[in-house]
Amino acid sequence: MLSLSHFNKHTIKGDIFGALTSTIVALPFALAFGVTSGAGASAGIYCAVITGLFASIFGGTNQQISGPNTGLTVAMVAILTSFIAQFPENGVALAFTVVSLAGVLQILFGFFKLGKYFILVSYPVISGFTSGIGVLIILSQIEPLFGVSLDDVNLAINSLLNPTMFLGTMCLLVLFFWPQKYSKIVPASIIVVIGATVFYILTGVNLPVVGAISSELPDFNMPVWESSLASEMIKSALLLATLSTLDSLMTSLTVDSISNDLHDSDQELVGQGIGNVVAGLFGALPGGGATMRTVTNLRAGGTTPLSGILHAVFILLIVLWAGEYTAYIPVVVLAAILTHVGISIIDWNFLKRLHQVPLFSACLMISTMVMAVVFDLVTAVLIGVFIANLVTIRRLSEIQLDNINLSTAKDADYLSAPEKQMLESIEDSVLILNISGPIGFGVARGLKQSVTRANQNKILLIDFTDALFVGITSTIAIEEIILSYQKQGREILLSSVCQRVRNDFDKLNLFKNIPENHVFNTRLEALTYIKNNS
Repeated sequence: MLSLSHFNKHTIKGDIFGALTSTIVALPFALAFGVTSGAGASAGIYCAVITGLFASIFGGTNQQISGPNTGLTVAMVAILTSFIAQFPENGVALAFTVVSLAGVLQILFGFFKLGKYFILVSYPVISGFTSGIGVLIILSQIEPLFGVSLDDVNLAINSLLNPTMFLGTMCLLVLFFWPQKYSKIVPASIIVVIGATVFYILTGVNLPVVGAISSELPDFNMPVWESSLASEMIKSALLLATLSTLDSLMTSLTVDSISNDLHDSDQELVGQGIGNVVAGLFGALPGGGATMRTVTNLRAGGTTPLSGILHAVFILLIVLWAGEYTAYIPVVVLAAILTHVGISIIDWNFLKRLHQVPLFSACLMISTMVMAVVFDLVTAVLIGVFIANLVTIRRLSEIQLDNINLSTAKDADYLSAPEKQMLESIEDSVLILNISGPIGFGVARGLKQSVTRANQNKILLIDFTDALFVGITSTIAIEEIILSYQKQGREILLSSVCQRVRNDFDKLNLFKNIPENHVFNTRLEALTYIKNNS
């Protein structure tokens, strides 16, 4: 978050240079994302200006550069298309209302400190999700890049004489093969934009162009709400908020690894949320942390939020001064830039190693990618996360079950010498169920099965000496064990129940099911009671 300490002579030079460098990188992408979204080039430009400004002022990552990005643009295309089809008059206004609503959700994510949970998504899900976005971007750019639609059966013949195809191919070749050492001086994206524009002016070929961007600032638009689309608007806002959050926090983690700094995830969400609220009000695309532009800023010397603010200011000044010249930029060059981005963000490294990773991880990645392309991004993420979490819970449950021991004197290694001596003297009459570590809901079924398979002719002592946490589901399982034992006329005792576990038990009134003199402070007290009453 910006503070007065960021305005100092030691960092301002680096911030200015970082802002200038990231601006050069960002401009072509802002134009490309705006055109691709269907909202126009200005929507992408002002997204970079607005989200870049407010996320830098109020965010929690010093060097973050925010603006439009791939996943958000893909989602915005679907949202705009859907709302315009249903409400031609207010569709655009509804879509940008969703952008502001997404910003509100992000602010709430930060306020309730949910930032740390968004970066817990498993790698195969993230890999499949981003790869799916890459495929969607490539598919969406085929027509503007080659001048033919996907279903054109004469593609191979027509494209040979198609100037759009020629220019698009040349731009892609430059983007892929521009030497890395020169990219530090002039990015390939700038080269292809300049080159394609010169080609268009000199040859006079008939190509679709971006069109001039008005030198006037965008108008303020009041949010529009449509009750019949309430569920779709909320679902779309949640998608945009999630995408922006993931992009921003992943970029923040990248910054941390490079700068050895630590970002504030929740503050970052608040800053990004404020930026998206304002972006929606002025008809700009939703934005989030942009990894490539952020790393460019960082490596060029940007160290404080001032670099992000200057980045936004520089883009605004360029548009206000030279916005009319975008009328000469061919759309095909922006399609080439996005196609290059789409190809680049596919996780080729993971795909090449699919035969080496566990079958479940490989299937999860592929299925998430396919769902993102065939269905939608929300479905892909929700199902992917749900399946990954189910498997994780099962694995954790297996580990936790290993920490639950039904013990006799022979295998109760965790007992102290006096306790073991006491147990040996009463071994025929008692069985200890030792619970250690946190017990989650995935363990409940296994817990009951373990006791059911044991010899229920003995007194059962449930020992919580090493139990730190027992969830509600496991509390119910323990209650069922107690009731089952009591129904058979057998004794059941509890020992060493800490206060946190007691609180869980009290929520379900578990202690009413067991006599007060059968609850002991220590394991030794419980064993002594059993010996004296056996």
